[in-house]
Amino acid sequence: MRAAGIAAFALLQGAAMALSAADSVPTPAPFDKTCFELPVVIVSPTGERLPTETCNQQRFPAIDCMKKTVEVHIEVIDHSNGTLNCLNGERTAVYPADAHYRGQSSLHFSKHQMTVKLHEVDDFLGFPADKKFVLNGPVIDSSLMRNHLAHWLFRGTTRYSPRTRHIVVFVRDNLDPSNFEPSYKGIYLALEKISYGPNRVGLAPLDNTCRDEELNGGWAWQNNPLNYGVYSPNIVQDKYQLAFGSGERPVLMAPKSNVMTQTMRDYFVDTKTGPLPRMYQYLYDDMMNSDGLGNVIDIGSFVDYFLHSEMSQNSDAYRRSTYFFKDRDQPINAGPVWDFNLAYGRGNNQKDWLYKPHMFWRRLFCNYKFASLVPKRWRELRATAWSDIAIQDFLGNNSAPIKRQLVNCNNWSSMNLQCANTNGAGTYESNVDSLERSVLTRARWMDENVAGFYMKLNNSVCFPAGDLPQYNCAADGNDDGCLTDPEKYISAVEFPSVRKPSSRKVCAAAVDGATNDSLEKPSIDPCWLSAGTYIKDGSLTPFCSGYGSCPPGPGATCKCTQGRKLPTCARSDDPIGAPMIPNATVMQASSLSSGTFSANENRSRGFTTIVISSGILAVCVMFAHQRYRRRQQRVNRQTALLYPPVGVATSSSATPTGLAASGLQYGT
Repeated sequence: MRAAGIAAFALLQGAAMALSAADSVPTPAPFDKTCFELPVVIVSPTGERLPTETCNQQRFPAIDCMKKTVEVHIEVIDHSNGTLNCLNGERTAVYPADAHYRGQSSLHFSKHQMTVKLHEVDDFLGFPADKKFVLNGPVIDSSLMRNHLAHWLFRGTTRYSPRTRHIVVFVRDNLDPSNFEPSYKGIYLALEKISYGPNRVGLAPLDNTCRDEELNGGWAWQNNPLNYGVYSPNIVQDKYQLAFGSGERPVLMAPKSNVMTQTMRDYFVDTKTGPLPRMYQYLYDDMMNSDGLGNVIDIGSFVDYFLHSEMSQNSDAYRRSTYFFKDRDQPINAGPVWDFNLAYGRGNNQKDWLYKPHMFWRRLFCNYKFASLVPKRWRELRATAWSDIAIQDFLGNNSAPIKRQLVNCNNWSSMNLQCANTNGAGTYESNVDSLERSVLTRARWMDENVAGFYMKLNNSVCFPAGDLPQYNCAADGNDDGCLTDPEKYISAVEFPSVRKPSSRKVCAAAVDGATNDSLEKPSIDPCWLSAGTYIKDGSLTPFCSGYGSCPPGPGATCKCTQGRKLPTCARSDDPIGAPMIPNATVMQASSLSSGTFSANENRSRGFTTIVISSGILAVCVMFAHQRYRRRQQRVNRQTALLYPPVGVATSSSATPTGLAASGLQYGT
């Protein structure tokens, strides 16, 4: 097939040359609008189609039917030799994957965002090998650059932030089953989904082989609404948490729910061991111990997160899409950052600090190290990675390929081929210029105001809780010298080294070769498994499958509403229990103690678990291998039918100005 394709192409090329020679004045070939300088990504469902707005919504509590996962092939056309990427040209890669639409308000935009999970770890679009990626479709961001810029800036601190790359996206989503032609969706931003493996954040693994102090790290969470199916710790809502955690429950990101045991859950929410309770307790009771803040948080990471949030003027900063993690034997880190569609002039444009309504962040400024490191770090970054020139160069270099593409487009913001598909007004250039002005105007305002955090402390500034230093100048809370000579105190602190991943990769039981039978089994906790929040149906509860409630803290069990049964309180048609998360059992009501965190040996007698024999495991492995082989055979058959063979050249292989030198940069 490859030889025949090349031969056919050669005949066409020869005929074209003969016609050209016959004409005294050659006529240029029309530009092929299905060819692009940016990489082309085609999402092709292999069975069930992606959902539409008229999808069949299951009875709540349930996942939004628009977010249903389907199996797809991700076709990639990404030539590194300067050749244009043509829709009908050779595929440089085809990845079997699962995909679903994502987002909240953006879920119903015509330009859908999408989460992609490859079936196998791979270097999708040249990113370091992993499985989870996001195809972000900027609609309200008409510059197409806000998330691209934000992640590049955060990486400028030398901390991890998702790598990004502009692409064009097609989706085979025609409702006519006989029409499998891909539809153009516009210019997207491909980026890594925040995850915690070695090529991303890099957390120590945390599972049922970990015991005692080994449980102190490998955690990650975010502040965000509780959607159906997420895992959310039933953290104790005492005076500490209400003051500085706003009474909200975090969304757990790591470890995954299907590896968690009751011992692990109890550790995280116990007020004596949990990282969040301990942080809140310090902020409430121990502010006089100014040097103790570094024991509970990585101060440098919180400073970088603060400066990045303020510079971006992100409307969601400090309250939504806000991520944290705690590696083993390390304090809590802030980050990575996420979601900047409403940033850099799109949301807040106020000439003030955005953190002020958030009591947690106000409390941090009542510590002298935080107040001193903010201006010190800002000046370091502004002199290097965050300088005006660096930002201008980044925006100019990374918007250039998009500008070149839009030259070929009628009505640049439309869904026409080559166009951006945004809600933009004016020209594309004017939108990029507006973004640049917003960033630099905010940065220059911060230049003038960043040294103004020293103050006399009081309950109004810091929240009425516990004893406070009189001033936030130095470890000696009575020192007020920073009010008259701030530069002396700014220069007196040293910015801490950027965190490195924990060197402790596995827990002792794994090293010792503990068998599955000797380890506590993972289990599902309906007190942690969110049923979502449904404003229109006040009869549903956020947990216990929507039909019950749990007290906060370790060892909690559901109390079901009338007519529902323990342990999950779920309806018979609700998949929120064991089938939703494989390899784990549903925790039985009788298996939970009402006390606090206790040793595995004592608790294991109270658990009802499923003991899997080696024979069943062998059968499962065999079926898994058979399924994988069938999937690969299907991939090979469909690839042969759908995709042009590798090596077939296209008629639009010219190199546009600037393409060959641009390379794969991840926005650098």
